[in-house]
Amino acid sequence: MSADFLLAAARICGAAHVSAGSAIEPRYLEPARYAPGQAAALARPASTAELAQLLPLAARHGLRVLPQGAHTGLVRAATPVDAERDLLLSTERLREVFELDLLDRTLRVSAGFRLSEINERLAAHDLMLAIDLSADPSVGGMLAHNTGGTRMLRYGDVRANTLGLTVVLAEGQVLRLGRGLQKDNAALPLQQLFIGSSGSLGVISEAVFKLASRPRQQAVALVSPSSLEAVLPLYQSLMAAMGSLVSACEGMSRPAMEAALSCGGDLGTERMRWFGGDLPEYTLLVELSSDLRAEQLDLQALLQTWLEGEFGERVSDAVLGADAACWALRHHISEGLRARGKVLGFDVSLPRRHFMAFREAGRAWLAEHFAAAELADFGHLGDGGLHFNLVWPQSAPALDEARLRAGVYALVQQFEGSFSAEHGIGPQLQDSYWQLSETNLLDWSGRLQRLFDPQALLGLTHWGTAAINTPGLPPDAAHPREPGQAPG
Repeated sequence: MSADFLLAAARICGAAHVSAGSAIEPRYLEPARYAPGQAAALARPASTAELAQLLPLAARHGLRVLPQGAHTGLVRAATPVDAERDLLLSTERLREVFELDLLDRTLRVSAGFRLSEINERLAAHDLMLAIDLSADPSVGGMLAHNTGGTRMLRYGDVRANTLGLTVVLAEGQVLRLGRGLQKDNAALPLQQLFIGSSGSLGVISEAVFKLASRPRQQAVALVSPSSLEAVLPLYQSLMAAMGSLVSACEGMSRPAMEAALSCGGDLGTERMRWFGGDLPEYTLLVELSSDLRAEQLDLQALLQTWLEGEFGERVSDAVLGADAACWALRHHISEGLRARGKVLGFDVSLPRRHFMAFREAGRAWLAEHFAAAELADFGHLGDGGLHFNLVWPQSAPALDEARLRAGVYALVQQFEGSFSAEHGIGPQLQDSYWQLSETNLLDWSGRLQRLFDPQALLGLTHWGTAAINTPGLPPDAAHPREPGQAPG
């Protein structure tokens, strides 16, 4: 690492906020679920102005910049890999702006704030940023990967809740995109390009979000469908009967629920009261929510009436009145699976018409080709998102993970789905992106990326063929497989 760069970066950010090599704290290098990375240096700017000075400085020294928020992502996009040329840019000190407009119900906020802190501050005003995740990401991280969460069915993803961005480009230019208005067709909506781009087009330093009212009441039920064939008709019935009152509709397989319950605590005792202690093959977690108080609209009674109308035909059993425990069950699944062996996570999305058919096709394919894999799927049935997660037992033989992933993604394409629902691309899915994307998409995406980042020095995600032979491109991406074809 150049001493000149470190001195210049220290003048911009302050000496206490720049470190190199072994002096970098491990927490910046260790992702949630993968092996630690390595970086040449770490810098922590505290403002858009500092960021605008830091990026061109890094470019002059040939450093690749990796923006990092709370480091909760699952595709390794914020974990550095090169100890000689990767500059880890933490956004945790980007906290200069927190401007709440109660009349417009919008929030202008810096990228370093975390989701939990935002909603804690907004609670006093009965407002919220309507993104619900089991992790606690930063604003910048949520935007970089366009997160959705368990209540996307009602409120939409981060993109749907964003009215404007401030972005710093690799050359240091600051773009202020969008005026924070609900209605604005006075310019191209360039802010949409940066949402979901994994930090590869520019570094987001601020955002303007639209806010939602905090629910005054909720009603939750665990619902056991009478059969797998009844799942989608049951969902349709719920939406037809309850409409916008439905804030979540999650699906959980029996193995996924078993994994969550194995975490112990209060969930273990709840099991004996649920479904007579015998878990269904598949369960729906249904939530209704409303801004109205119970004396104005009784959600619990509405949910009870709907279940009674479906009982026998599409519902075989249900559990009501255990809201916290029901959500604890859903949120403990990932923890429970990790205790069972190596977890292979597939964050996919599908048209609802293919959701259950894909599950069955995937189960059959695994039984034929990877019989040792335990399928423990769960996810956002209401918006088509599915965590098609597998556990490879520690006692099983060596796993050909590349072949397994290729087979699952080929099935996803067969059923007209997406191999990345809400976690982005990053190094974890880069090869799949190259293999499964159409030629025209790769071409135009690459042109766009080079337009914003000519030297390919931002992030670890490479979007297209126009990136070939540029400094930031990994060697194996220079000769992608035939687009649209799964690997052998």
